[in-house]
Amino acid sequence: MDLPEECWELICKAIDEDDYRFLESVSLVSTMFLSITNRVRSTFVVTDRTVPFLNRHLLRFRNLKRIRFSDFKQDLNSILLQVSRSGLDFESVDVSQMRYFPDFEKSGMMMKNVKELKCYGVGGFRDSDLVSIGVNFPFLEKLDISYPNSVPSRVSDSGVIELSSNLKGLLKINISGNSFITDKSLIALSQNCVLLREIIFRDCDFISSDCIKFVLRNSRNLESLAINGIGLRPRESLLSDAFLFARCLTELDLSDSFLSDELLCLIADAKLPLKKLLLSDCHGFTFDGILYLLAKYQTLVHLNLKGANFLSDEMVMELGMFFRSLTFLNLSFCSKLTGLAFFSIIERCVSLRCMIMVGTNFGVEEFSKELDFKSGIKFLYLSRNHNLRDECLEKISRHCPFVESLDVAQCPGITRDGILEVWRNCGELRSLDISRCTGIRSLGVVDFELPKLESLRACGTWIDDEALNMISKRCRGLLHLDLQGCLNVSSRGVKEVVQSCVRLREINLKYCEADNKMFTWMVFANPSLRKIVPPCGFSPTKKLENFLLRHGCVISQDSSELLSIAYRANGRDDDTLTRLII
Repeated sequence: MDLPEECWELICKAIDEDDYRFLESVSLVSTMFLSITNRVRSTFVVTDRTVPFLNRHLLRFRNLKRIRFSDFKQDLNSILLQVSRSGLDFESVDVSQMRYFPDFEKSGMMMKNVKELKCYGVGGFRDSDLVSIGVNFPFLEKLDISYPNSVPSRVSDSGVIELSSNLKGLLKINISGNSFITDKSLIALSQNCVLLREIIFRDCDFISSDCIKFVLRNSRNLESLAINGIGLRPRESLLSDAFLFARCLTELDLSDSFLSDELLCLIADAKLPLKKLLLSDCHGFTFDGILYLLAKYQTLVHLNLKGANFLSDEMVMELGMFFRSLTFLNLSFCSKLTGLAFFSIIERCVSLRCMIMVGTNFGVEEFSKELDFKSGIKFLYLSRNHNLRDECLEKISRHCPFVESLDVAQCPGITRDGILEVWRNCGELRSLDISRCTGIRSLGVVDFELPKLESLRACGTWIDDEALNMISKRCRGLLHLDLQGCLNVSSRGVKEVVQSCVRLREINLKYCEADNKMFTWMVFANPSLRKIVPPCGFSPTKKLENFLLRHGCVISQDSSELLSIAYRANGRDDDTLTRLII
């Protein structure tokens, strides 16, 4: 198409926002596209494998704004010094789960425009690191220092107080898991950081209800609050009228708390501008309390009632009257719920795009009438429903034809017939998880193409080389294939997939009976391959690792990144959605 270069740049920016790794294929089309993709690339991930080429990458991508360290064991300070010499001006830095907090002052890294710093799970994190953050990142707006990897915790009130005095423009902070901080920390943040919009402080056992009241009253710009353990501490008292002062609160997370109906009624009567409400794994409230609350907040777009075991189909159908604006709903581990509740919700909630019903009683229901509607839902997670059968899955596929991501893992009642109906009816399907569906022995004969399927997780199933042969012929757009624990898979089936699925980037062969000598052939046969998880017991030589790396591919025992597409939904990061599901 003869489009102006500016139009192509906008298209590439949209691709970069979804997943920058897709830009690689675009860059190979022409020199113009290579130039455009170099300009629009905004995120770079530093790993041990990218270090030898780091200078080359930093010279190539001159508009990088976000840098993240992952799977990195080398000297963090020296690499940051190398990054600083590139002259790039980053807005976001992520050093989460590193072994130690880096010395940003010695690195000389340009920090005047850094607005976001993520350092959750950092080893040995302490008060002096908080002081360093306050000094070196004066214009920081978002900070995550949650769950430091140090026992006992080395973060105290003095460090948080010093931090808050230096970061006057802070908008968001996550201090979860810093178990020794007390009310003094939150009060200092509320008083010194007057622009705060979001505070997350889960698993902070020494925060009292009086402090929560103070924050709600004093932080007039607060839009999002997340805390757990309400009502579980001996000195916890009812929050009474504190929510009346939170006039801007749009997101409220009270997960893992003991909530009375009285408290839910007080939140309802506060008339907050709530759009997002999370009551995951909460106890103490009843149907009357949640009914009264939802009747007051019919404009909610995100609702999490995971673990509300008292809910029945009839109750959910009654609550459904207030779900009309919902785009996200989690009813996982509500063990009394069946397909009756599911179909009632998706019929009424025309805005619903993501629904999670993990570990319910889905599949035992009987329908008195034939349903006649099509839902616009795109992300559906129904794993661990042991009564789910092919007939019900076929009904789901007919009424949810636009679903893009479907998870039916650990549903033993599903066979190949149910999966074939999903593939036949859901033409937009991009991601499918059938892991540990022990009823699936094969995939049969598929006489139609599945051009949009990008991610297939089939861990622990009985699929064999014949199934892989079908996948190689019908799923040529596949990017991610997870075959961990598929004992009937051999090198023959793997070779067919690698050769035919020319876009394949990642494949997991852990516990498979594949030939360890085939990895060299794989990267020659498919230049798109970027990651191979080999069978157990295989230890690659340095020579093989270097050879694969020269071809842009790594061999690793870590299969976690294979979830990258499967759990990207509703604008949420993988970790957040995975926590919601599990």
